[in-house]
Amino acid sequence: MDFFEKLSKTVAQGIDRAKFEADKFQKISRIQGELNEIKRTLDSTMIDLGFRAYDLYRAGQISSASVAELVEAIDELRSHLVVKEDALKEAQAVIYEEPEVPEKPPATQTIMIEKEPPSLHQGPPPPPPATGTKACPACGFQMPLRARFCPRCGHHVGN
Repeated sequence: MDFFEKLSKTVAQGIDRAKFEADKFQKISRIQGELNEIKRTLDSTMIDLGFRAYDLYRAGQISSASVAELVEAIDELRSHLVVKEDALKEAQAVIYEEPEVPEKPPATQTIMIEKEPPSLHQGPPPPPPATGTKACPACGFQMPLRARFCPRCGHHVGN
């Protein structure tokens, strides 16, 4: 057998296997669908039976201790159901209310012009700040004696 005959046989076997698996999957899916339909019908019939038994017990046509227990459990569940439905309606009716935001006063910034930044050079500490004021030679503004620039006009006044 040459290469192409082997390849052809392998491909044919793969196709046969894929067809088999597809048919199997289709058959399993069909049977599962039929099973699910039978289960739904059975569940629906059981529910109908339960409703009829409940109604017959309430009408006094059935007297059984086990049925009585189930009827009491159903009645209790129904009362819980009503309470929860009311709680749900209340929760759904709540509306978000925007909180009132108080108006903030405008921010102010205070600048201390008497305090000098720490010196980066080594040496004796600077003398304590002098008290009093001096006038700016450019605008006449009264400023601290240690100020090097006028806070009003920015004029360099030195020390």
